[in-house]
Amino acid sequence: MRVVIAGAGEVGYHVAGALYREGVEIAAIDNDAGVLERLRQDFNITTFLGTATDTETLAHAEVGRADLFLAITNYDETNIIARLMAAEAGAAKRIARVKSIVFGEGSSVSDRTYLGIDLIINPYEVAAEHLANLVTHPQVTDFNQFLDDRVLLVRFPIREDSRLAGATVLEFGQDSRIPNTLIALIQQNGQPIIPHAEHRIHAGDRVYFFCEPDRLNALSRYLRLSTAACRRVFINGGGNIGLAVARRLENRTPHVRLMEISEEKCQTLSQLLNRTLVLNVDGTDSLSLKAEGIEHADSFISVTNLDQVNIVSCLLAREYGTPHTIALVKQPEYIPILESRKAVSVGFSPRLLTARKLLRFVRGETVQSFFAFPNSDIELLEMEVTAGARCEERPLVSMKLPVGVLIGAVMRGREIFIPRGQDVLRAGDRVLLIQQRRHRKVTHELFFGASPHGTGGVAAASPAREASQ
Repeated sequence: MRVVIAGAGEVGYHVAGALYREGVEIAAIDNDAGVLERLRQDFNITTFLGTATDTETLAHAEVGRADLFLAITNYDETNIIARLMAAEAGAAKRIARVKSIVFGEGSSVSDRTYLGIDLIINPYEVAAEHLANLVTHPQVTDFNQFLDDRVLLVRFPIREDSRLAGATVLEFGQDSRIPNTLIALIQQNGQPIIPHAEHRIHAGDRVYFFCEPDRLNALSRYLRLSTAACRRVFINGGGNIGLAVARRLENRTPHVRLMEISEEKCQTLSQLLNRTLVLNVDGTDSLSLKAEGIEHADSFISVTNLDQVNIVSCLLAREYGTPHTIALVKQPEYIPILESRKAVSVGFSPRLLTARKLLRFVRGETVQSFFAFPNSDIELLEMEVTAGARCEERPLVSMKLPVGVLIGAVMRGREIFIPRGQDVLRAGDRVLLIQQRRHRKVTHELFFGASPHGTGGVAAASPAREASQ
């Protein structure tokens, strides 16, 4: 598989890093020599200095033989023109990051073909989608959807009073009060672990679960976390992300207040929003926050262009009693520190969210979706079982999967189930598999037969079909 990436900024860097670890052949184009040097040093990939709309640069990068061309520069016009040129050159599939195109309410991705682009991702809407899910389910600190959005991978904090504090993974699996739910991953001291049955969970851990959407509240109650919906939401920052999340939340939440320091921008926002109260307020002014009733807020989101403003405003909101705070943090390495110190409930990076979304669509004939956990060797694959595979019609317990491999959920037709030891897989089943990369060869041979590259995952899939402001 060969991928050409136009735009080697933060989104391009994270996408290139994930694909590099898959053994994918990558070429990167950028007009900044410094970011290309960073890519060469970190990933040893081929780079080309130039603009993504220069025919000579595209020719040198051999765009015509690319399985996938990603246009993810910071400029919509560049991305659209580069995609047209890549299509003309013969690139098999083209994906663009386009901030100015919105495909209806609630949509962050369009797979309709526009201007020779096979798939368009709007990074503002990606962030808004993520934030709306976190506000709708404030007990959840990470929210991901798979198998046609019918299976969730969600992260919960484990508190001292949680039923899971001190329990083993096996004990949770045997508890009849929470059926069809599976522990997928445990973060202990910042390190993600695929647990074995006797692994013990501690207060302070963060645990990822597989479950269906209609079981989310039951899981929250089991963990002794509130299931109360957010009724009063404050949003600090009336930029593109603030507007996009307000649009989504005003149809889900009774009271949404959007704070923006620019009076001129407030006037524009008032015309674009229906039920949101737009306030000409500085989100770091404690007196203004108090005057607007911050002590009654259920959730506070800060999405200005400045990390320090977002962090300070969240700290002020928490000081006044807001239980749930979310901050946009452009430097993702700070997020675990802010969360562990409880400066914010959740931190997020729009660029990482966009990179993650892009990687969900870099797929092959058997791998429908690819998801890599940051700073770890753990990945999640959404795959289809092929006819004649070694796993077909065999009880899962007989496969003797190694520690570090977990089958999380299965979709058979329209039926969803969390598999147990005596369940069998059939050709055509769509499976969520979470694993350490070192086990790829074993799992690929089980599900598909031997990989021609010996790696499995994205690199063995050909041709390509499918982690910001």
